[in-house]
Amino acid sequence: ERDQRKLLFEEAHKIMKEVGNTETYITEKIFENTQVITATLVGANNYTIKNKSFDTVVIDEAGQAIEPACWIPILKAKKIVMAGDHCQLPPTVKSENNPGTGLMHTLFEKNIQNNPEAVVLLDRQYRMHQDIMQYSSEVFYDNQLLADESVAQSTLFADDAAFVFIDTAGCSFDEKIEGTSSTNPAEAQFLIEFLIEMNKTWQQKNIKSPSVAIISPYKQQIKIIEETILQHKELKIPQLSINTIDSFQGQERDVVIISMTRSNNESKIGFLSDTRRMNVAMTRAKHKLIIIGDSSTIASHPFYEKMINYAEKINAYKSAWEYINQ
Repeated sequence: ERDQRKLLFEEAHKIMKEVGNTETYITEKIFENTQVITATLVGANNYTIKNKSFDTVVIDEAGQAIEPACWIPILKAKKIVMAGDHCQLPPTVKSENNPGTGLMHTLFEKNIQNNPEAVVLLDRQYRMHQDIMQYSSEVFYDNQLLADESVAQSTLFADDAAFVFIDTAGCSFDEKIEGTSSTNPAEAQFLIEFLIEMNKTWQQKNIKSPSVAIISPYKQQIKIIEETILQHKELKIPQLSINTIDSFQGQERDVVIISMTRSNNESKIGFLSDTRRMNVAMTRAKHKLIIIGDSSTIASHPFYEKMINYAEKINAYKSAWEYINQ
């Protein structure tokens, strides 16, 4: 009986080996006749393509790719195309030993700095109204971005403002520190009430309910907003997303509302000082962008001071009191 089990195990091992060899043979044959192969950066070292070379390797979202991982596919290529935006979110690096440079400084960014003649800017965007686009264009892209005619003046309805900054300074919407995160319950309540009124306007004008995103740099503020919405059963928006800024890179919505959260006497702005993160937040909206924040806190940073000046320039600045008193 023991000898019989041994023979069965040997037979099973032989069959498994034959299956593995057959799989390898079929995979190699498929790849021999395949023009395009997709893989993650690390996946490019998979045994199926480990020894394969390519005429061209395209690395997408290169602005978020750490350099060591990029070299895996690069070493297999005759030509490299890197596509991405180094003015948006950098790679996620969790190592405590990383001093803020190193892995955060991507190969993509180094190439832009060292080989400017190889850089091509895709300067026409097809997502957002030009008023939403313009500030990011001025600050991050040397004012070179253009809004395609199909979206340049695209609003939800005639005479609707595509960009609005609502200033909560003087409203006593004070932040609360919860561990390493910040919340602002009063700002969350104001935001939801503002959204309810906007939704009423859309219904009155017989506008199909737009997709809406509420975003904030702070996870705890997102939780507060979600809890606040549950208290307002009258708010019915089928396509409503609520999440952190980082979760929205690459996405878009008809309407985006940003809860800035920070409001304090010391002008501390925390995560808001990462302007690349805000570039992501401000470029998710197609037809309407609403930023709710305390100018007396955030304007301590030049980026937000200029943003508020831009809002005033295009008549997009509003005080929260204009809505509270209604």
